[in-house]
Amino acid sequence: MKVLQLLRHCFLDLHTPIRIQTRSAVDLAYNVYGKNESGGSPVVVVHGLLGSKRNWASMSQKISTTCHRMVVAADVRNHGDSPHDSSHTYHELAADVAKLIDTLGLKRATVIGHSMGGRTSMALALTQPRKVHSLIVVDISPVSTAGVLNEFFPVLIDNMKAIDFQGKASVTDARAFAKEKLLATGLFGGGSIHFILMNIGKRGDKIGWMCNLEALKKHFMDIATFPEDLKNMQYEGPVLFIGGTNSNYLPTDDLKGIQKIFPNAELKYVQGVGHNVHAEDPTAFFNYVNEFLTKHK
Repeated sequence: MKVLQLLRHCFLDLHTPIRIQTRSAVDLAYNVYGKNESGGSPVVVVHGLLGSKRNWASMSQKISTTCHRMVVAADVRNHGDSPHDSSHTYHELAADVAKLIDTLGLKRATVIGHSMGGRTSMALALTQPRKVHSLIVVDISPVSTAGVLNEFFPVLIDNMKAIDFQGKASVTDARAFAKEKLLATGLFGGGSIHFILMNIGKRGDKIGWMCNLEALKKHFMDIATFPEDLKNMQYEGPVLFIGGTNSNYLPTDDLKGIQKIFPNAELKYVQGVGHNVHAEDPTAFFNYVNEFLTKHK
């Protein structure tokens, strides 16, 4: 009796329901390229903010064909063909990828992640290391955050939300309309806008943005920063960070901090390219990936 009273007064009110926080993973849309014929681990590719699995189609095919691996390119939640959800944190994004790995019946995978997808991949490796054979992180750091990320994307998302696609009869018309509106904002140079326009498609019977702009806006700071609780953890598998020399998303000074979290990490750069390393110099990027996959089968 005294023990029960002690519990009542010191730990909890027995009349108050206990709240248990849970994270529900969603079923991601994905494309599969090739089969595993090399004896190496399958590869899962995770795109960046406002990207999609389509951005990685040609690179996924090349990795599959040349490296003789099965490659799975996924749309993360709130992007592409994957479900929309009101929440968008790295813990949840990592849980989604873990669920995909289980759904496909893969014991372990090499995960390639770009930007937001790179942080998702790091979160997965730190929280569920048994599912990750090795890791390739493309132009993003768990240590610092590029200023352009905080400045450019919130303004871009607001301008995307302001576009009204009502009356547009086709995806082609919608993309032309959005291109005109976005170019007028002065946010874009020449070809970078194509990457954003790929987000326009048909979801159900409605033409518009495939991504969930409301959730991305709401959780932007969750996207822009790597979770503090993960910085005290370690993943001891092989990790390759690939950056662009013209990008400030992956500073060389971060290596010491990176290796506190990923002690077996190495850092390499592709010359003369920016944040979208894999698109701006696919040959140099692939050569680094191929070398790493050959070394860590």
